[in-house]
Amino acid sequence: MTEQKQTIDEQKVLPFKYDAGWTGVPNAIFELYSFHPKFTGATLRVYLYLLHRFNHTEGYAWPTQDQIADALCVSRSTVVTAISTLKELDLILVNRNPTYDNDVYFFKRPIANRTAFEHRFPEALAKRIKHERSRLADIQQRHERKQAFEKIQAAAKDGLL
Repeated sequence: MTEQKQTIDEQKVLPFKYDAGWTGVPNAIFELYSFHPKFTGATLRVYLYLLHRFNHTEGYAWPTQDQIADALCVSRSTVVTAISTLKELDLILVNRNPTYDNDVYFFKRPIANRTAFEHRFPEALAKRIKHERSRLADIQQRHERKQAFEKIQAAAKDGLL
């Protein structure tokens, strides 16, 4: 791919021109993995940072846990927990590099199908159902408040208040 063609294609990814670099994220991370109870904002940030540090030539990322913590302004224990979650969710594979005695991170393809994801991680299904029930209750409460307000408005308009 020519450099000009690549620049044009990259600009289609973002809704604005941005020359300082960017990191792509599979939609399933937002749409499915966010429903897993262990997938926190810190987990997402560590995943994004590892994607950002991925080396296409080597086929893996290799920042240290201290580098991740410093770059994201989080504690090392937060990084350790996030990496553990990413491994549990089968998003990364962590190996030890014997030459440099550090961890290297290989990426695995996320599950992109909701049914398959919730079959593999039933706790995500439970969280999604709880969330949907909560949202329905919220919608119902807002509807009831709107109706009550409209009754008060109509009464005030009719001079009954």
